[in-house]
Amino acid sequence: MATSSGQLRVQGEQSWRDAWNDALAAVEVDVDAAEELLAHLHGNAPGEPPVIVLEDWVAPSLTGPVPMEFADRARRLLQRQLDVRERLAEALAQLRAQRRMVTKLEAAAPPPVYYDRAL
Repeated sequence: MATSSGQLRVQGEQSWRDAWNDALAAVEVDVDAAEELLAHLHGNAPGEPPVIVLEDWVAPSLTGPVPMEFADRARRLLQRQLDVRERLAEALAQLRAQRRMVTKLEAAAPPPVYYDRAL
């Protein structure tokens, strides 16, 4: 049974939408993980910080623009990414400053020496 070109176009549009949906979902997962890590770094989340396994990022092969129904979602996601990027940069700067301070404190005073002797 042959399919009409209209059916093929609908199937192509659906796979295009599915591809964009999957790509946005993958980025959302990464942003969620980064936000959770930042919450733990600042002591705002209970428990242990998450273990994040970094894999090589592969750009999705998406053709065409973002579907209109995903435009607001994509804008919100972009804003979240920019916010997380800024917060990560601030956290990194704070960690570097703390590391410099610890290094200075360790170098400033020799460790105490104790000698125990029975009287």
